[in-house]
Amino acid sequence: MKNLVLGISLATNVALAYLLLQDKDQLKELQSRADNAADKVAGKAEQIKGAITGDTGDKLKGNWDEGKGEAKDLVDDVRKDFEADPKE
Repeated sequence: MKNLVLGISLATNVALAYLLLQDKDQLKELQSRADNAADKVAGKAEQIKGAITGDTGDKLKGNWDEGKGEAKDLVDDVRKDFEADPKE
């Protein structure tokens, strides 16, 4: 499971390296989204592990990690809305 998350992280870093010379704002947003997605994937993997082993602690930790990724996505969306909405 950790190897899956590491693989996703590696692929994301390669994509980020390519975009490094492109647009720094877009790069920052993409990196944030990738980190959030990694939290969600790690949380889902932990939930599955807990379901297989019957360990309630793993399930709860997975729920927490997945929720953390979703909350960070919401914060990013709100930040993006404030930046896009010019004050008149």
